[in-house]
Amino acid sequence: MTFRNFISHLNQQIGIPLPRDWETATDEIALAQRVLERLNEYFFQTYDGIGTTTLNDKEYQYFSEFHKFWEAHHAEILNARIDRMQAHIAARALHNAFLKYGTDIFHVTLNTRGLSKQAVAQVRFFTANQDFREPPEDQFGKYLEDHTQFDARAIADDPDGFLSFLGMTRLSQSDKRLDYAKHAAEFLLERNISAYDIAAHYGNDAEKIRQAFLANVGMGYGRKKTDMFIRDMVVLGVWPELSNLQVVDVASDRNTMKLALRTRVLQTDIPLLSSFLDIFGYQYEHIDAMSAAAWRAVWEEWKAVEPKTAPIAPCMMDFLLYRIGREYCDDKLVEFVCEKGHRFFHFGARLKLCRECRSTLTPVKRLLPCQVHSQQLPRDEEGALRLDESNLLRTFDGVCIFESACKPKANDFKKLSPPKAISIIGRTGWTDSYAYKDEGGGGMMG
Repeated sequence: MTFRNFISHLNQQIGIPLPRDWETATDEIALAQRVLERLNEYFFQTYDGIGTTTLNDKEYQYFSEFHKFWEAHHAEILNARIDRMQAHIAARALHNAFLKYGTDIFHVTLNTRGLSKQAVAQVRFFTANQDFREPPEDQFGKYLEDHTQFDARAIADDPDGFLSFLGMTRLSQSDKRLDYAKHAAEFLLERNISAYDIAAHYGNDAEKIRQAFLANVGMGYGRKKTDMFIRDMVVLGVWPELSNLQVVDVASDRNTMKLALRTRVLQTDIPLLSSFLDIFGYQYEHIDAMSAAAWRAVWEEWKAVEPKTAPIAPCMMDFLLYRIGREYCDDKLVEFVCEKGHRFFHFGARLKLCRECRSTLTPVKRLLPCQVHSQQLPRDEEGALRLDESNLLRTFDGVCIFESACKPKANDFKKLSPPKAISIIGRTGWTDSYAYKDEGGGGMMG
């Protein structure tokens, strides 16, 4: 599409008044210069006196005029809402899955390496807040390697050494990771407790633990990480007797958000915007919160429909939902066609030769596994799916438990994508990417 055609199409869609000479101007580059300069100015340039916004009790200058508008109106523009009928359908699907497959499908599969409850709590407390972009590798094995590295005083004194020990200094946003490690250590030191003692310190009350974590924003435990940590402590048997566990939500991540959108429990008026337009992450935070509310609605419907099988809290559905989003809602299935017209599916795009006639293959398109009949999925000679046996597709034999909600084989099915986030604070974030009018440049570095 040429730039002129883009402008014409945009005008047809929303009726923007255009310069009088735009159709007759012969220089398309000049037209692009005029339009892009103004777009860039509105969306991505700031100026002295534009005003400020507050984040974590600090004031930041508005990134642009669009930033001011987006902050005020993002929720209205998205119009995210929960469909209780879809929540009911999803709840019924979870109940049926519980009856068919048992409680094992809900279990967290972390390998704690046989560590004591005290050690599991200490390791998870100092790694759950670091679990973004890429989770810590073999965190419990690291404890066996050198348990003194997880001492709160040692971490407070040398957070960089702790991250180096975990192998995380090579990852992005190291400044944020250092703050999280240091403040988490100080949280324990100020109370003179270990991570295992947190529950007793707050009366074994999940709500009080949650409030304490959320009040200490510097240690990296926002609502999502807090809910995930508390859930882990319960399902791993570290804190088995917490009261008020029902306040703990499904810890929204890109997989559970994706699943909420595709099951249509969570709906929006428009597909979500790119993170490049989500200045200061308002869309991400809003959809994150709405996703947690959506899965709470599913849990409430489950309790109403079948109280005997419903879990005691939304967070107990968390790991199953995460796995479905990660292993089912991934377009890993590729349709191939060979030179002689044979068509079939394979997990991944690396297949070279037709399994029927050994001629050259051409990939046609990528699909979600649930978009084709389960018997069409790649299987071995014994009929098992050609996947690692730990994969959830193997457990469910290729049939997603949420097909009744998503309807992935329908013509109007939309493979909606979850939001992505750009860090607000940091060397690769919004607060380090300002550009001023008439100066140009700005933006984020890889």
